[in-house]
Amino acid sequence: MYPGAATGPFTTTIHFCYDCIVRVSVRLTIEGPVLAVDVDKIPQYEVAIIGAGPGGIAAAYKLRQRGITDVVILERGHDFGGTWRDNHYPGLAVDIPILWYQLSFARNPRWSRLFAPGPEIYRYLTDTARRCGLYPLLRPNCEVLTQRWDAGNALWHLTIRDHEPVTARFVISSVGGYINARPTSDLPGLGEFTGKVLRPNAWDDDYDTRDKRVAVIGTGSSGAQIVSALSGHVATLDVYQRTPNWILPRPDFAIAPVWQTLLRVPGVAAGLHNLGRAVFDLFLLIPIVHLMARVPDDALARLLNAYDAATRFAYRALLRAVVHDHSTRRQLLPSHGILAKRPIISSSYLPAFNHPDTQLITTPIERITATGVRTVDGMDRPADLIVTATGYELWTDPETYRRGTVLGSDGFDLADDYRDNGLRSYGGTAHPKLPNRWEIVGPLAFVGVGWTDFVETMAEHAVRVIEAARSRGADVVAVREAAFEGWTARMRAAGKAPRLYYTRCNADVHSYYVNSHGDTVYHRPQTIAGSLRFAYRPPLRDYHFERREIPAAPSRVLS
Repeated sequence: MYPGAATGPFTTTIHFCYDCIVRVSVRLTIEGPVLAVDVDKIPQYEVAIIGAGPGGIAAAYKLRQRGITDVVILERGHDFGGTWRDNHYPGLAVDIPILWYQLSFARNPRWSRLFAPGPEIYRYLTDTARRCGLYPLLRPNCEVLTQRWDAGNALWHLTIRDHEPVTARFVISSVGGYINARPTSDLPGLGEFTGKVLRPNAWDDDYDTRDKRVAVIGTGSSGAQIVSALSGHVATLDVYQRTPNWILPRPDFAIAPVWQTLLRVPGVAAGLHNLGRAVFDLFLLIPIVHLMARVPDDALARLLNAYDAATRFAYRALLRAVVHDHSTRRQLLPSHGILAKRPIISSSYLPAFNHPDTQLITTPIERITATGVRTVDGMDRPADLIVTATGYELWTDPETYRRGTVLGSDGFDLADDYRDNGLRSYGGTAHPKLPNRWEIVGPLAFVGVGWTDFVETMAEHAVRVIEAARSRGADVVAVREAAFEGWTARMRAAGKAPRLYYTRCNADVHSYYVNSHGDTVYHRPQTIAGSLRFAYRPPLRDYHFERREIPAAPSRVLS
């Protein structure tokens, strides 16, 4: 008999969780000596990916490419696609040329337009997941509520809403950057409105907007696209603007078949992608990260203010050429710098205000009434449809992280750490108190030509470190404290120019580039070339690899 064995016969029930949906129970009766196993000490999966947007797709693909196949993708929605699955409002399109908004391992030569529409991008992501064989890994409708590191057994416990928990040796969190729609509680009376209320990420495709009186609250990217699509196609369109944004022309056009044929030639699409990276590095990132950081603060502030003044002069000329009404032009002119908020790329938003039935309203809203919107000047404007395009909770704000959600070593709570010490991470992805875990979208993370470029780079780093841990037989891998502190210091020095621009030259601007702590943790102050080296050749000396002697389960009879 084996030490610690139990003798049969005995009966036990084993539960299998299939895709977090069907739970199957199997009863086994075993005769003779058996060795009891504590399944809590054995992870169900080697890697759990949280989120099935572009970052989750990239991480899963790269894991499989390296022979790591014991993977699960936990997605709170019903399918792959992330924000492109959830958003399908009128006018939705990508805001950078689509050639720079695709995954390097799934380049598509058949895009219909240079700025592809949202439904086409959603199909591209689901088709990519299907071609890469990722659907068997997907557990849809599984919202991860908590992530808890079990140091004794070197694994992560993930609790899931309305489903069985999942355990994994490694976790790659790819929940994205635009996490939840902001609450509309700052719109008093919204619940009393008797008409239709829609959000960009919860659009009712069956609702007919024709001949409706529409009020759009919010003029960010989503609001601007909706206004552009509805202007001239509804009875009236009232656009409620709190802060004017920079609106830059979008040189959109259909991609002709001859260009689609050219994009099929091996190396052409990749060459264009790398050309875009080089342009960004040479004309934007190298000056910001390596040159401006050496300029004295006062001189740099004067330089940045002069840049904003020049661009504002040019923008006035654009407004005069496009918008007919002088008063409307004045209301559309931003007071902040061109880069203090993300500019909106649209060639149809500004002309929309030339339409007689489209009105720009800058008077603050007092409340929503049963029949429309009342502003503080006492004017009531009727509406059949209110669109609340008021933005999202972002990964850059400490308030986005709830206490008790991500728990690491020695009682570490990520939310408390972010509130007490500010948002910090190593390479935008790792934290020393969270072993075996990487963020696809973390503090000081964004770098690249577009979002897909960025998340694929982050996924590459995580997967390569996991591969290194496997090759070394390590159960635990964590970034070293010294490397973490050193990286934070280097990023603070390299990010001097953006920090000065956002917090001094544009101190009164509310933007997701500056969080509630006054920290500038959106952009990663590093060149694209540098970030690619970091991803494809990660400095493994910055990580501590450990092989654990996982304690054997105590002998017990399962019943």
